Amino acid sequence: MTVIIIEDEIPAGKRLERLLVEKNITVFTILQSTIEAVNWFRNNHHPDLVFMDIKLRDDLCFKIFKKVEIQSKIIFTTAFDEYALKAFEYNSIDYLLKPIAAERLDKLFLKIKNNNLLNTNQNDLKTLENALQVEFKTSFLVSTGSALKKIVMEEIVYFKSENNTTFLTTKDFKSYIISQSLELLENQLNPKIFFRISRKIIINKNFIKQISNFNLTLTTINISDDFKISRSRVKAFLEFYKQ
Repeated sequence: MTVIIIEDEIPAGKRLERLLVEKNITVFTILQSTIEAVNWFRNNHHPDLVFMDIKLRDDLCFKIFKKVEIQSKIIFTTAFDEYALKAFEYNSIDYLLKPIAAERLDKLFLKIKNNNLLNTNQNDLKTLENALQVEFKTSFLVSTGSALKKIVMEEIVYFKSENNTTFLTTKDFKSYIISQSLELLENQLNPKIFFRISRKIIINKNFIKQISNFNLTLTTINISDDFKISRSRVKAFLEFYKQ
């Protein structure tokens, strides 16, 4: 099995290289930026796997995919987990949080072997979804004055951004401030249930009562709110709603 490592932190890259070599895996090179990576992919035979850090010295690694078509399977590595959902859009078979333990690599390669992931078609989303095992957020802890309250996803009707503050609204029409931005929430929420209909609103599909033109009505037993779907998001929304 052949590998390249794209990692801007030299000690982390060298440590991962050592762990892979100990498993008799050939590491072609370690690259530190999106520019280096694009040039390498344009001029070299693509390996079986690429271990790719998400935040590189010159940009997010997703920029690489806009410049070159990578034939390898991707394992994303990062110290943060906010990009897990976005990573799923690419030819990814796993998502590892740093520091990467040797035991975690053992599980990765066992999964590759058992599921024949090196031969998985990039468009086979069901297989990739099962392989990635993406875990979406299931609840929030919100402040209710002097106490904290747990709110599960099934209770949330929508998220709204207003005056640089993010609110979640529950089915009993109570709103709470949360620390995450809508951009971060998009990577934490199950995309089969939640959809960002505009720059300021993410809705829960299960509370949609009706859709009319570019408007939709969210409703529960106690509340009914109307929201406008951004024109640029209508096509994607209709695909989401049909699922």
